[in-house]
Amino acid sequence: MQDWPALNETDRINLLMRVLECSTQSDGWPQVLDFIDETLGCTSFLSEFDENGTPQPRFGGTPPAETLGQVLQRIETEGGRTALQFLLSEAALFYPYCKTTLARNAPASDPSKDHAPDTVASQTPSQMEAADGSSAEDKLHMAPGLVSPIWRSGRSTILFSCFFSSHDLDAIDTDTASETFRTIVKMLEPGLNIHFEMEKKRLDNEHQRLLLSSAEGPALLVNADRDILAWTPSALEALARADIASQARQTLLVKNKQLDAALLELAVATRQHPDRQSGIAGPPPQRSVFIADPEGFLKRVTISTVIPAHPAHNQSAMFVVRLVETRELSGEIEKCLQDHFDLSQSEAHLARHLTVTGSMNATADDLAITRNTAKTHLRRIYEKTGVNTQLQLAMLVHRLAQLF
Repeated sequence: MQDWPALNETDRINLLMRVLECSTQSDGWPQVLDFIDETLGCTSFLSEFDENGTPQPRFGGTPPAETLGQVLQRIETEGGRTALQFLLSEAALFYPYCKTTLARNAPASDPSKDHAPDTVASQTPSQMEAADGSSAEDKLHMAPGLVSPIWRSGRSTILFSCFFSSHDLDAIDTDTASETFRTIVKMLEPGLNIHFEMEKKRLDNEHQRLLLSSAEGPALLVNADRDILAWTPSALEALARADIASQARQTLLVKNKQLDAALLELAVATRQHPDRQSGIAGPPPQRSVFIADPEGFLKRVTISTVIPAHPAHNQSAMFVVRLVETRELSGEIEKCLQDHFDLSQSEAHLARHLTVTGSMNATADDLAITRNTAKTHLRRIYEKTGVNTQLQLAMLVHRLAQLF
């Protein structure tokens, strides 16, 4: 076998052009890996894993990521961790770890210094021969190789690796292999930076479009983790004034138990129905809750589930949270209350006004009656309608008015 080849100038230019093309065409990354494999006679991986080590479909695809993950999970490091866990959480970015040093859970040299690891070998030649006839994963496990984390966010890590399975162990020059590996990593980095920047802008535009098309009035768009993705200018202030929710960095902190339960219920429902966007499971679910603000006035908060037409990687359903000020109810609702629940005219009048104002004192003043009279009317309303609280009464009135 010949020594593992280095990239010549033409190869570098071709590789860089292919990487930059993938910045705008995310489905082109497998072709980049094919070029690396053909040029160097190796098996390369560009794989993304979430914080739990679950393979993700972007870049090289899910099956290759699963293969790489299985190989790295078979390497045990100090402390009982696997090499995959070490690479995802602690390993230095861009440093070419070889499989031998991963087994020791430490780089063969200081990652801050620009020189190669001691060796790329992970097994002896006799062990390599023992892998003949084994599965592809077994052969990769026995092969020498280099791996490096080249991107890490709060939720995922991208690993790039090369396995020299088609080269004789003695023919691999450590310095050449490491330098070539570093060159490829340096070419991948700007392409990934451009890719993620464009992806962020695309998602921001999509979030704004979804919010504006789904909301009227103060509203914000959140995901299942309560990350705030987009908002109208007055939404956060309105929710804070009503003591319903607040913002901590880019996360929505829900103070109201009803709203918190409704968001949790919708998040669970959408996770259980991944095909909802295709219409198989029916229209996206919605919820409405009635909340009294610190001054006793009722507010309605609606939660609408929105699923993008072209969901991004690992993107679940999102929710538009909209604060709806209680609006004037038509006088026709009083006749409806009288007909359906046998309320008197005075009782129906009080039920409508109380729903609008949310305050017994304000309602008594508006109707020019004493508070005792208002309380008597309200007790009879409860008995006839079967509700027990002012909030339940407001919800009943609004359902009759087709607001829920």
